[in-house]
Amino acid sequence: MGTAAFTQNTEVRIAGKGFLMLRKVTDDTWQLEETKTKRIHEKTDIELRSMYVDGILEFACEEELTNCKSKLTGKSNLEISEPLMNDAKVRRAYALAANECPATKAAVEAVAKEVWVKLGKPPEVPHWTTVYRWKKRLIDAGRDIHAVVAKVSKKGNRKRKYPPEVIKIIEDAIESCYMTPEKHPMQAVLDKAVLNVRRENKLRPEQLQLKEPTRRVVTSMISDVPAFDRCLAREGRTVAARRFRAVLGHRTTEAPLERAEIDHTLLDLMVIDDDSGLPLGRPVLTACIDDYTRCVLGINIGFEPASFLTVARCLKSVFMPKTNLKTLYPEIQNAWDAHGVMRELSMDNGLEFHSNSLEEACYSLGIEIHYSARKTPWFKGKIERFQGTLNRAVTHTAPGTTFSNILEKGDYDPLKHAVVRLSALQQIVRKWIVDVYHQQPHRALKVPPAAMWKSSINIEDILVPEDPEKLDAILGRRAERVLTHKGIEFEGLSYNSPDLTKLRMQLGEKLDVEICVDDGDIGKIVVLSPNKKQMFTVPAIAQAYANGLTAWQHKVCKRYAANQLDKYDTTAWLEAKERIAEMIRDEFALKKAKGKTRSRGARYKTGANVAPDSTAGSACDDVDIKAKSPPALPLPAQPSPLKHPTATSPTSAPVSATSLSTLQPRLIPVIRQRNQYQTQPKT
Repeated sequence: MGTAAFTQNTEVRIAGKGFLMLRKVTDDTWQLEETKTKRIHEKTDIELRSMYVDGILEFACEEELTNCKSKLTGKSNLEISEPLMNDAKVRRAYALAANECPATKAAVEAVAKEVWVKLGKPPEVPHWTTVYRWKKRLIDAGRDIHAVVAKVSKKGNRKRKYPPEVIKIIEDAIESCYMTPEKHPMQAVLDKAVLNVRRENKLRPEQLQLKEPTRRVVTSMISDVPAFDRCLAREGRTVAARRFRAVLGHRTTEAPLERAEIDHTLLDLMVIDDDSGLPLGRPVLTACIDDYTRCVLGINIGFEPASFLTVARCLKSVFMPKTNLKTLYPEIQNAWDAHGVMRELSMDNGLEFHSNSLEEACYSLGIEIHYSARKTPWFKGKIERFQGTLNRAVTHTAPGTTFSNILEKGDYDPLKHAVVRLSALQQIVRKWIVDVYHQQPHRALKVPPAAMWKSSINIEDILVPEDPEKLDAILGRRAERVLTHKGIEFEGLSYNSPDLTKLRMQLGEKLDVEICVDDGDIGKIVVLSPNKKQMFTVPAIAQAYANGLTAWQHKVCKRYAANQLDKYDTTAWLEAKERIAEMIRDEFALKKAKGKTRSRGARYKTGANVAPDSTAGSACDDVDIKAKSPPALPLPAQPSPLKHPTATSPTSAPVSATSLSTLQPRLIPVIRQRNQYQTQPKT
C-alpha cells in the first residue's frame, strides 16, 4: 500500500468513473476532467475528502492494487517471504539513491556503484537500466516497497507445452468424464484423453503427430477448474451450496420468545419396557428451543414417528407452564421456567410440518411459520446443535446406546445392553435439561440459559393460550363432517352428545361442521359450530373401546378385526383389542420381539399414556405405564369369544397392542356381557 495526495495530475475514480485533477481554481475548489468525455467538473476540497472517506473516491494506484488482488494469480503482496522482502529492501535503496540524481546513464551508473560498495548486494553491480526501472516503479507506487518485490512466480515458462488441439481434447475429456455425477477418477480422464489423441494421430501424417498428454498436465488442468464448479458437477447443487456457503450474516433476536426452532431426532438409545424388560426400540425426541436464551421450551419423547401428533404434543408442552414438573419427577432440583407462545417458529420441510392443522393452529395463536430451505440445517442450527449435545451427553453414556456412527459400534450389541426403562429415560432427559443444560454457562451466551431467561423477560410478558381447554382443539387435526340425528361419524366411530342435539334444534336438521381430532386420544372430539363461534367436546358413543385410544391403535384394531373377525359383528373391535393385548403379552413372554415389530408394539403401548408437565392437563409426553395403569385383573374363565380358531396364532396379525393391565378394566365387563348373551338359550 502506497500513499497519494490531492495534487495536480492525480488520477482518481469517482463512482467508477475516471477523472484527472487538472487545476485548483480557488483555494478550496478543484477542476476535474472526466477521462472518457473530457467534461470538466468542479469539486471542493472538502467534497473530495468526504468522498474519499466514504469510499466513493479512489486513487488510481489503489484501484490497480485492488484489480491485481482480484485476479488471484500468484501470491498477494501481503504474503511475501523474508528473503524476497530483504531483496526488496536492497532494490529500494538503489531506487532512492537514483531518485536524487539526473536520469542519465553516467549519473545512474555512478550512484549504483556507490550503493553497491556500501551494501555488497547483489553479487554484481546492477545495470543502470535496472536501477532506473526500480526507481520508476517505486515512485509511481507512492514509494510502496511492494512495487520493487521480485515477481518470482512469473518466472519460467507459463505457456502450455501442448498444442491447442491436445488442450481441447483434454478439456473435452474433463467435461465428459470428470465433471459428471459418476465421479470418475483422474486416471479415467487421462485414459480417455490419450485414446482420443491416438485416434486423432491415425488421421494425421507423421510430421503432424500430436504429443500424448501426461497425468501431470491433466491434473494441472483439472485444478484450474474452480472448486465450486467441480463440486457442483460431481456432487450436485445441494452439496456444493452446503460446502461453499458463507456466513455473511445471521438471524438475530432481541428478546425471549421472539423466535423458536423445532425439530425431531431419533435418540441413539435402545429402551426397554417397564413391565417385561424387553427392548422396545429407539424413541423419537421432538424438542423446541428459544433462539434468544437457548432455553428448551418443551419436549416430547415417544415411539410415535414424526407426525403432526408429535409436533402438537411438543407445542402443548411449550405453551403451558410446567408447574407440576417436580411432582412428576422428584429428582429434578430446579424449576423449568421457559414456556410461552413464540412470535416466530422455524422448522424444516418435513411432511409433519406442512399440514393445514399446524398452520391453522399457529396462525390462531399469532405465530409466524418460517420454513428453512431444503437440506439447509444451518438455518435452524440451534436446535440441531442442542439435539446433538443431548445425544452425546445422555444417550451415548448409557448402556444400550446405538452410536450414530456404525464404525464406533465395534462388538457392542445395544440389544444386550439396553437397560434404560422408558420411564427412567423420561426423567433422565428432563433432569439433564433442567439441572444441567439450563444451569451451565452457554458457550455463545457466556451465561446459563436459565439465568438468561430470568434476566431478559418478565413473567407478565409471557404469552399463553387464553383457554387451555381450547388448546386441544387448536392443535387437533381438522376435518369436515355432517352432523345428523346419528351424531358425527369419524373413522368408523360415532360421536354424539346433548349439546349437539340442541345445536341441531337451533340451526337445522343437518349441519356442516368442522371437527378437531386429537390423534393421541380419539375417545372424544371437538366440534365447531357452523359459524365457528361455539365449540363442543363430544365423547365417542363406544367409550369402552375408544377412551384413551390413539388413532394409530384404532387403525390396528380395525385391520385385525377386518382380517380375523366377523365384519358384521358390532363388537368385533372390542374382541380385536383384547386379542391384540393377548398376542403382545404372549410375544413378550416368549421374548421374540424383533426390529420393526418391537418398535410398533412400543408405539402401541405408549401411544395414549402421556404425562403432563403442567397443571392444565398437558398431554405432551409419554411416561411410565406401570405407574399410571391400574393393577392387572385376571381374565374371566369363560370360553374365548373368538369365532375363528385360526386367529389364535401370535403371528397371524400385527404384533402391537396396549398394555394388558390398561385394557382389562374397561374390556372385561363388555366381554362378560357378550359371553353371557351368547350362552343364553334361544327362544
